[in-house]
Amino acid sequence: MASKGLSSVLIPTDFSAGAQHAFERALHLPLAPNAKLTLLHVLPADIPGTLRKVAIADAERSLEKHLAHARSIAVEKGLSPRQFVGDVVEGSSAHQVMKRANTVEADVICIGRHGRRGVVDLFIGSTATRVMRETDRPVLLVRSPAKEPYQRPLFAIDPTHKAASVLKQGLRVIDPSTRTVTVFHATPIPYEDFISISADQRVALRKKFEKDGEKLLRALQKKVPGYRFHPVVRSGDARSLVIEQALTMGADLTVLGTHGKSALNRFLVGSVAEWVLSHSVNDVLIVRP
Repeated sequence: MASKGLSSVLIPTDFSAGAQHAFERALHLPLAPNAKLTLLHVLPADIPGTLRKVAIADAERSLEKHLAHARSIAVEKGLSPRQFVGDVVEGSSAHQVMKRANTVEADVICIGRHGRRGVVDLFIGSTATRVMRETDRPVLLVRSPAKEPYQRPLFAIDPTHKAASVLKQGLRVIDPSTRTVTVFHATPIPYEDFISISADQRVALRKKFEKDGEKLLRALQKKVPGYRFHPVVRSGDARSLVIEQALTMGADLTVLGTHGKSALNRFLVGSVAEWVLSHSVNDVLIVRP
């Protein structure tokens, strides 16, 4: 399955180091020949009149510096300066980001994980969280500066819930030359703590669930031709296992699928995604299939 490349990437920016990381990552994504990269800065709507003009002027100057930097490296990336656009708007950050993502038909929203307010408020009403909860578009949270395209992705998926869609969307952001990917499934055994079984029986039970999971992952590979799967199935708490697997394999990206808008609110509060996003040492792509 050959990817056509991303045709539109939205990069919200607050001009922080984290936002710069997101911009650098966007330049390392597989872009289509005429891809459009949109930088968006959102100012609060309630800035007092006298300060508002100053804030807008400062933001426009900072944005132009970012665009000038982007255009300066366009040639070495094979991109045209016309492919970089920027805008300063006012209002709710999350609302404006999602509105612009729909307008430019963004294939992915690329957000720096460490903005001015820091990671401490990532799960307390931050723009990133609100966008992930409400948008239907893939959201890429960038942790570190990009040095190369994604080549060691970890797909942490539920093989029973639209897993092929999660894989296909995730494959769009990795290096097109990467043809072997690790597909990981953490299978919980919900009743093992509520029944009295021996240690040997517990091991056998876990092995059975892991074997069944591997069969599901291998069957899934047929739906994504052109790629070789390295299936990994472990039984236990998905939160810690996903992080552990990413560290073990040195993953540069973890891809997580969600279960829809209503479930996503629960998914991001006290569940797998919250844990992975707050503890991962690599970038994370959130996909709603």
